[in-house]
Amino acid sequence: MGKFFSLLRYSFGNEDWRTEEEALDIQPNDTILCITASGDRPLNLLKRECQKIVSVDANPLQNHLLQLKASALQVLEYKEYLSFIGANQGRNRHLILKNLLPFMNEEAAKYWNAHQKKIVKGILYQGTLERLTYFISRFFAVFRGKKIKRLFSFNNIEDQRKFLRDEWDRPLLRKLFNLVLNTFLSRVIIEDPGLINYGKDIKPGDYIYDRIYATLERELAKKNPLLSLILRGRVSSEAYPPYLTEEGTRAIKQRLACLEIKTANVISYLESIKKPTFDIFSLSDVPSYLSYSDFVRLLEGIVKTAKPGARFCLRQFLSTYEIPEHLQSYFVRDKSLERRLERLDNCFVYRFITGTIALPMPKVSPKKKKKLDPDCQTAVLAG
Repeated sequence: MGKFFSLLRYSFGNEDWRTEEEALDIQPNDTILCITASGDRPLNLLKRECQKIVSVDANPLQNHLLQLKASALQVLEYKEYLSFIGANQGRNRHLILKNLLPFMNEEAAKYWNAHQKKIVKGILYQGTLERLTYFISRFFAVFRGKKIKRLFSFNNIEDQRKFLRDEWDRPLLRKLFNLVLNTFLSRVIIEDPGLINYGKDIKPGDYIYDRIYATLERELAKKNPLLSLILRGRVSSEAYPPYLTEEGTRAIKQRLACLEIKTANVISYLESIKKPTFDIFSLSDVPSYLSYSDFVRLLEGIVKTAKPGARFCLRQFLSTYEIPEHLQSYFVRDKSLERRLERLDNCFVYRFITGTIALPMPKVSPKKKKKLDPDCQTAVLAG
């Protein structure tokens, strides 16, 4: 695990910002806790007006990446911004970096000054996962290059479905997925704790293939960022999240001052907070990285730091944790919303736990009697 948090693991967020936005329903006065990861999550959340976002990650390099993206977004014009981070072809990225360093903290500036090769290559695709998906896409290009090109050409979902049935869904393709994403290589190369701890009885190739096919039955391939990464090695502009679109960057740039970045274990961070603080918990697939006992600690930390009615959204990759009995009354899950999000989410590997936090009524002094108002069913103090 220590090695996992010492490298830049993710540089492009593959989670669907649309389902996250629907689950959380961010309001202008909300204070949000989120996981940094690639930095895409907190930036995309800033599309909506809020009071504050605290972005936490145990890996300092992921926080350095968020600072880099935020600084580029703040300083550069839209086209130059896309070129600098690697969404488009770019030149002189190392020179542009010098103008961004003053807008980062000392540690982030020092790191990027010492790792300019990643900047020159285009940081958007320099994470471990993104470099792996690039090589996977080259493999698929050799065997299915023409069909992949056709798959990403469709503008009509019915035409795409027909293509899937008639030309795409073949035993050979499933075998290729199982070859490229075999369990051993997936664990060794990706080193994702979710695969290491929970993927022992699952064939990643079959699992991913089936989820991809189901996704392509309902959504155009060109609008799916994770599918673009796996099959093409880059994300189609049609699939850009808000922090890469011109309209999105205009809104996000105005709210960057709301962003606070912390390098910490999210459980320890929650346990260090002494009072209810957060209206929103956007915690990605953190359960996939935790033992069950630590998952319970995470939930207890959420309850401890949640304001009444706080909303939460957790994703699970291969883990299948359930909320323990002693916490179930606090976590009011919206099962219908969870099913809807799983159907619509274009990052096809996740399951959802989402809903609101119900906190107990304040304790009443035993010296004062209380009676129950039959109309509103709340405790009312007797005078």
